[in-house]
Amino acid sequence: MNKRVLILANGDAPSSRLLKYLAESHDLILATDGAAHYAMEKGITPHIICGDFDSLHLEQVQSAFPMAEFLATPNQDRADLEKALHIAQARGAETVTITGAAGGRVDHLLANFALLLRYHLEFSLSIVDDFSEVRALSGRKECLSEVVIQAVPGDTISLISPGGDARVSLLGVRWVLEDYLLPTGTMGVSNVAVEEQVTVRVQGGTLLLCHLPKA
Repeated sequence: MNKRVLILANGDAPSSRLLKYLAESHDLILATDGAAHYAMEKGITPHIICGDFDSLHLEQVQSAFPMAEFLATPNQDRADLEKALHIAQARGAETVTITGAAGGRVDHLLANFALLLRYHLEFSLSIVDDFSEVRALSGRKECLSEVVIQAVPGDTISLISPGGDARVSLLGVRWVLEDYLLPTGTMGVSNVAVEEQVTVRVQGGTLLLCHLPKA
């Protein structure tokens, strides 16, 4: 079973150190289209390469990854990252980590976070880069209503309530929240961890949780 799936999106490549760590901690590596190029440069071998292959030097990548499964997904109604999420789901994913999702066009970045909101009820889903980890929590599903973050005092913890309907409790930070109805906006941005464990609970609504480790 491919319970832990790593998806390489075709945005800014993560550092070699992060990419190596992520590759070693996942069962299946899925590269979307042009992301295969930075995988090749950083010595990471994807198990699956998918997309419409419009930003891929196909022969070069096929030569570099002869054992990879190439899945052409030409449907223009969905971006390559969303296609990759469908493949991960079909392969039995329980946890999906996306990296390389930032950079480039702003509309693509916003769409990537929209995918986080859309699919986080299907499996544990997060977007990770060298500076942050973003995940969605939902008060509508018990297993997604609470998370404990392993933090270092000084880490930044930001909460964003897209619908303004998330009632939040936040512990282990400088500005504690208790059963607080978080409005859409900047109210939950740039809190600071003061303990090694930060607990976030949400009732009702959906919450984006951003953890930015202290540099």
